[in-house]
Amino acid sequence: MKILLTGSKGQLGKALIKLKPPYTKIYAMDRSNFDMLDIPSCLKSIKTINPDWIINCGAYTNVDLAESEEEIAMKVNFHAPKAFAEEIKTLGGRFLQISTDYVFDGEKKIHTPYLTSEKRSPLGIYGISKASAEEALEDIFQNSFQGIILRTSWLIGPVGKNFLLTILNLHLKNKEIKVVNDQIGSPTSTFSLAKVCWMIIFLKEFKLIFSQNKNRILHWQDNGETNWYEIALKISALGREIGLIKNNPKIIPIKTSQFPSLARRPSYSVLDCKLTKSLLNYEGMDWEATLKEILKKMEIDDKNSYSSKSKFK
Repeated sequence: MKILLTGSKGQLGKALIKLKPPYTKIYAMDRSNFDMLDIPSCLKSIKTINPDWIINCGAYTNVDLAESEEEIAMKVNFHAPKAFAEEIKTLGGRFLQISTDYVFDGEKKIHTPYLTSEKRSPLGIYGISKASAEEALEDIFQNSFQGIILRTSWLIGPVGKNFLLTILNLHLKNKEIKVVNDQIGSPTSTFSLAKVCWMIIFLKEFKLIFSQNKNRILHWQDNGETNWYEIALKISALGREIGLIKNNPKIIPIKTSQFPSLARRPSYSVLDCKLTKSLLNYEGMDWEATLKEILKKMEIDDKNSYSSKSKFK
């Protein structure tokens, strides 16, 4: 099976490559050979490779900067995947779009996990760009079994830019770390999300996804609800427990209003994953367990690109 993977040097892209199933050939695309701002060039590559699947991990993910770089964010997150989807549909392949909890505003009066069918209501440019892509893909694949949208949230892993690495690095130089405690969600390990991506692609009864889910959207997060402050406490405790970090700064909870940012974040972004679990016959793991798994990988895996133990002393 041929897989064209965009965003291959990002944190999810690297996890997908690491967990690649046997007899699968990945064409790893990044900005050097697949610039999503140059859509015609990308389409030429897609035609040449003629993949069985495109996994679109490539995205403009700087939520704050997107507010001032709207044109770039919309081109990468909306116009590019729309064009790729149209091309792969013509070629007869399939498309897996990685999307986000930011398509919702998080302002539910009663906190119940978001269903795949709930109305999109993004707060900022990043969310608008991803929601626009979802709407376009639903339209493109409405009469076919060729496209799937997989929403996730709060992605963390041993490489790239994410909350876990930010907190670890803050341990190096801060006596106090202030962390927001009034945004509720579920962190997701890049490894658990990558595993789910491969399970979807190799699902034997693939058409079941569509028979039970007309809008072609699935959700995946690690199990359990929490907030950023609680995650920071757990990172600090687990990091010291396994010897990854030595410092013990005070972690202070603050409100979102005390942490100025250009873009608004959803205050509640837990996604309902029951359908995905049922289709894949996979329950997943609690976020604390996947967090510990990542930290242990960072401690022992000095031979690859993951951060080593010594970095956080």
